[in-house]
Amino acid sequence: MGKQIGIKKKIQGHTNTALDSDGHRESIAISAALDKDCIELIFSSPLKRAYSTIEPLARRKQKAIICSKNLMERGFGVVEGFEIGNIKSAKSKEQKLILRKTAEKNFRPDGGESLYDVYIRVKEFLDFLSIIDVKGTVVCMTHGGVLDILYRIIMNEPLSSERKWAIPNGAFFLLERCKSDFKIIKWSETSHLKSGGMLDEY
Repeated sequence: MGKQIGIKKKIQGHTNTALDSDGHRESIAISAALDKDCIELIFSSPLKRAYSTIEPLARRKQKAIICSKNLMERGFGVVEGFEIGNIKSAKSKEQKLILRKTAEKNFRPDGGESLYDVYIRVKEFLDFLSIIDVKGTVVCMTHGGVLDILYRIIMNEPLSSERKWAIPNGAFFLLERCKSDFKIIKWSETSHLKSGGMLDEY
């Protein structure tokens, strides 16, 4: 599950924004959809928009939320807050050029992370999940950038290749642990959102 760029199509990265009204509705839908699951652990990015999304489920299941910086969205540094499509000023044109370069595997914007930096921490978290002793479901609340890297790792997709897989807000991404490897069972499951009329990919 993950949260992506906001409705204004701004690059959020590590900016600690709160959930909007749609996000709150999604959090309730997620909690209801997972109500019958035997949940053993709940991990979350420490960013407010992720943590607040999983809070209703944690309260319902009476589980603590374990925050992990490995699940944080990619840090975009100097281009955080940039509104996609806004190229009216000289500064915004410069930011757009920097943003384009962030698609390169090793390019790290000032104050931010490269794709490879995110790959390393996502891989570390997967390695951790592969060795913990759990019998129930492990829930991880994260962001679109992390989910993108997760897909690339599991499906052996190059970091710099074009993304052709959807990552809608509030969707489920179900993985199965097979010994030390992971298999994708469901990707971008959104049936829990469609009934409420709030599905929107942005």
